Amino acid sequence: MATKEAVAVLAPSPAAVVVKYRGVVMLPDGKWRAIIVNRDGESFDVGEYETAAAAALAHDRAILAILGPGTSATVLNFRAAFSDTELRFLRGHHAPTRPAGIVAMVRRSSNGSYDTELSQFAARAFDAHLDPELAHDVANFRLAHSEILDRLKENAAIAAGAQASPEMRAKAKLDAERQAFVQAAKNKATDKLWVESYHRRRQETGLTFEDENRWPLIIPAVDVRVDWFPGEELIYLPHGSSYVDEMIMRRDLIKNSEPDALMNDGFLI
Repeated sequence: MATKEAVAVLAPSPAAVVVKYRGVVMLPDGKWRAIIVNRDGESFDVGEYETAAAAALAHDRAILAILGPGTSATVLNFRAAFSDTELRFLRGHHAPTRPAGIVAMVRRSSNGSYDTELSQFAARAFDAHLDPELAHDVANFRLAHSEILDRLKENAAIAAGAQASPEMRAKAKLDAERQAFVQAAKNKATDKLWVESYHRRRQETGLTFEDENRWPLIIPAVDVRVDWFPGEELIYLPHGSSYVDEMIMRRDLIKNSEPDALMNDGFLI
């Protein structure tokens, strides 16, 4: 990964925290452009945005779509802002398209289409009980936010009404959990107050802040050998919820869509 990217410097007032964004340049009309640069010095336009923070986030999404979640935090602006769900959405066999297609989606993110796609992906991921990786994410979320989720489910059951059947109450609780999971999957850098707080704390703590607020790891899954259909295994999550404690892992084929014609998949590789 090249380190030649443009760096935008923001200092709104003498008392404000000086912010440096990688891969962001200011345009004459006051808007901001996000760019990524490969190791050969070739740049690629990732779109124009109303704010520097939005351009910085688009830069990070494009980089993560190409290089994956293992990308060094030193080349990103908001590493701590990404949920595990969004990281899977951006790169890997769960991603809806190839890296070039994801970058094309990021370029259109100013109209809200990216966030809509991410929310839909998160909702599907919540219900993907047969996928052990996505189920891990859901289990991690439930483990980290159990008290809040209990209150949300209780409120959802009450809202369903005293005359609601047990099935309706159970569905209301599950819907509340799903909605909370979708909200948690959203990128924190879309919240202006979070961005301001992030910059203040990062200035105080340094680059080690990048992994703050990551969901805690759940105890690793244990493969249990049982008599089952060929090609399937029973996965047991000892501390997951009742919905994902035991499940069948299905080995589906991954279908890749055509990459965007504007950028080669190997642009940064």
